[in-house]
Amino acid sequence: MKTTTALQLCALTLSLGLISCSASAQEKQTRQTGDFRAIKASGAVNIILKQGATTSVVLESGSDDVLKYIRTEVENGVLRIYRDKDGGGLRTWLPTKDNKIVAYITTPQLTGLELSGATDVKSESIFSANTFTIKASGASDVTLGVKATTLSVEASGASDIRLNGQVESQQVHISGSSDYRASELLSKRATVEASGASDAYVSAESLSSHASGASDVHNKSKSVGVR
Repeated sequence: MKTTTALQLCALTLSLGLISCSASAQEKQTRQTGDFRAIKASGAVNIILKQGATTSVVLESGSDDVLKYIRTEVENGVLRIYRDKDGGGLRTWLPTKDNKIVAYITTPQLTGLELSGATDVKSESIFSANTFTIKASGASDVTLGVKATTLSVEASGASDIRLNGQVESQQVHISGSSDYRASELLSKRATVEASGASDAYVSAESLSSHASGASDVHNKSKSVGVR
């Protein structure tokens, strides 16, 4: 009896161990995409972005069954990342640990981001470009370093933008409970429009702003002309 019980306990322990390993295992896929200058992503993808000499795209998820429905393709210099709506059914869209998608992206250059559907981008790199564009909607977030002549930002639907670096001029339009936190982004000129309970924080020598609907625009710079 004791032997049988011991064997049962061993089997149970082994089973739990296998379940635990299965639950914590992460599937990775390297995607061959070619070079790109901008990223357009949707479908609750978490992007870890860094600048490097060569281009690479690696996807990670708790399930290989989820990864096979994630599309990555380059069109006209834009890397598109999205979930195939025709595959996987509702179970691949549910906000579970296994369904979480992380994309590790390395690129030598970047001139823009377009994000939607709770997609996040985080980077500690500072990307240089003549013109840099950011569009975020549907509770998408961006944390990024930028050095550019001209910066254009649009954020809506409870999206948050956090930037640092330096630009000559920036044009910002935020709405729908979105936040623009760029007090560490130095700029000579800034034009900011905020509406629908949105907040903007900039550091500009010259600021032109308009805020409505319980929105605020703040300027960190002490020597500033405001209109």
